[in-house]
Amino acid sequence: MPISALRKKITARRQPEGAKDLSAMAWIEDIYGNVLFVKQAQARRLWALPGGKVKRGESLIAALKREVLEETGYAIRDCVPIDLFDRPKKGNLTVLFRVLVQPNRRRATARAVREIENVQFKRDLPRNATPSARYFWKRAQLSFDPLGLIRA
Repeated sequence: MPISALRKKITARRQPEGAKDLSAMAWIEDIYGNVLFVKQAQARRLWALPGGKVKRGESLIAALKREVLEETGYAIRDCVPIDLFDRPKKGNLTVLFRVLVQPNRRRATARAVREIENVQFKRDLPRNATPSARYFWKRAQLSFDPLGLIRA
């Protein structure tokens, strides 16, 4: 790789000092109150809430819609932000959205098949869950009403 291309690649990855990566995650429940989790297909293969990093120039909602569709096959019908997880040591801020999805699930994309091993509604927090899933699960039990979006 030419030096100029390498320099451009390294420079593009740098964030201003103090800047954080921004992520969007979805809290999706079925009619029985089970929460949708995705199991990572690589690395530690942990269970997580659907979602991921926001790309440069992408809105939070657009990132959420893209990630949920890629990982689960569900299209988002409505969403509202309900919580934050600030991880200063990791340089990440995650916004959790309460999400309603369209009832019809699409086929997983090739990218999702590589990244996600399983998509499943669960009654309880999986033992091998990501830190963000554990954090939001605990907060859901203590501080927010996950079904509030669909009440009239």
